[in-house]
Amino acid sequence: MEIRNNNASRVMADVGAGRIAAAFASLGAAAIHLASAPDHYAEWWPAGVFFYAIAVFQAGWAPAALRPSGRAVMLLGLLANAGSIALWAVSRTAGIPVGPSAGVPEAISRVGVTTVAFETVICLVALWYVPRRTPRGFASSLRAVVLVGAAGAAVTGVTVPAVEGAMNHSHSHSHRTVEDEQTPHGHNEDDGHDDVHPENTHSGSTAPDPGTEEASATHSAEESGATTEPSEQPADDEPGHDDTPHGH
Repeated sequence: MEIRNNNASRVMADVGAGRIAAAFASLGAAAIHLASAPDHYAEWWPAGVFFYAIAVFQAGWAPAALRPSGRAVMLLGLLANAGSIALWAVSRTAGIPVGPSAGVPEAISRVGVTTVAFETVICLVALWYVPRRTPRGFASSLRAVVLVGAAGAAVTGVTVPAVEGAMNHSHSHSHRTVEDEQTPHGHNEDDGHDDVHPENTHSGSTAPDPGTEEASATHSAEESGATTEPSEQPADDEPGHDDTPHGH
């Protein structure tokens, strides 16, 4: 048990500050790529697949970079992250040559800049360690532990806002897509067509208002009552007749 602990301490001391920084930077870049992948997948699925793939690679490369030996691991990390940086630069200047937005440069955001910064750290560390056989270590494991804590806190503080920004952008894009799908097409307020319901029309005319009919009937009845005079007079007022009895 004591021998195992000594071996672990020696490995930790031989890792070097650069490898620890590169490992945490790779984890930060992986988290941002993973958070950004759904948005890119919704726009163009090959781009989304690339983001998922690079996130998996960077997450797996981080623990491999902590091994004292392994120049191939460092070289692989250098090539992959340098390619990712080059692709980001092209997409922000000339635009990706393929896809639905081919030739259209994308806007530079804090999310992308943070990711490129992490990948730049990885490339610099890899360039330092690739030509060297034995990594430069620490004087004690305590210093290595302190560096791990400091690097972890720093990378987390930078990664969390970038991940939140990527997720918010993804959610807003999904919300806009749903709204576009739910918007009715073919008619709008300015298309020059009036929405007339068939139940309110008959032979090109609108149905009369019941309230208007009732008011018109009442008005007609009042006028008729005002102009109508009695057609008959009492019998005793008729001329040519009197009540004197006649003899027979």
